[in-house]
Amino acid sequence: MNTLPIGKIKNYATEESLNILALWKDAVSIVDIHSEHIGTVFTSKEYSHYIIIHDPLQMKFSDKRSEWNHRFTSKVGVSIVQLLKYDKNKLYLKGLIAENGSNVYDILPYTSFDHQETDFPVRQIEHTRKQVLKEIIERIDGNNILDVGCGVGSITMKIANKNTGSRVYGIDIIEDLVGQSKLNAEFYGINNIQFSKGDIYKLYFEDNSLDTVICFFMLHHLDNIPHALSEINRVLKKNGTLIASDPLGHHHGPQLDENDWKKLFKDANFQCSTDIIGTAVVSTCKK
Repeated sequence: MNTLPIGKIKNYATEESLNILALWKDAVSIVDIHSEHIGTVFTSKEYSHYIIIHDPLQMKFSDKRSEWNHRFTSKVGVSIVQLLKYDKNKLYLKGLIAENGSNVYDILPYTSFDHQETDFPVRQIEHTRKQVLKEIIERIDGNNILDVGCGVGSITMKIANKNTGSRVYGIDIIEDLVGQSKLNAEFYGINNIQFSKGDIYKLYFEDNSLDTVICFFMLHHLDNIPHALSEINRVLKKNGTLIASDPLGHHHGPQLDENDWKKLFKDANFQCSTDIIGTAVVSTCKK
């Protein structure tokens, strides 16, 4: 491995936002490579994935995440990334687990993928999230659509691509995630989307202004779910739709079952139907 840096990373990853590590597997990062280290490996189409050796994260995950600590917080960080584009001295990568401004020390072609039994990155909750998204993406429509708690914008961009004639909004309370969402959307050329910092308890949208609101695995993170639902009800148009999904029996957040969620939505003046998909409850609600 090179002991001197060969490049530097640009993204919006910080210690705070990297605590939600799963988000960053879908995030775009840019690596500025020193010109003397650019070779033909990036210009060929022989490889789609690479191993990036970079500065380690200046943080530690819980003991339950020993694989994450081993990969990202030891003497070096090691990320397996997908090459999205090579443009002059810039590499556009997906899945880089490193903070903004980190140094890159080596880049190697990657020719194999993680075994499915490894504890990173596949987890039950991630499998459930994919199941749920596949089921609900076709239900999402409307002229004005809001994704609350958008993270790095992965799902928001899927919604915008499906609803090309709509105006799609993504908000998150963490400003760095908003910045990363904008970088991602700019890279993919998605123009019908607007990301901004926003608070679910005080949405900046006018009364009766939105057709659809999406809460994808985020309500269970909140301390005051009734307050959040009241705000969503305020900004939705009459007959507007709220689509919410949350895990059952998750390791954090309130331990709510299907009936608990039904009561919360009913108390917020929504009429809802619910489905159980994998280990999650999905609620489709009308104002």
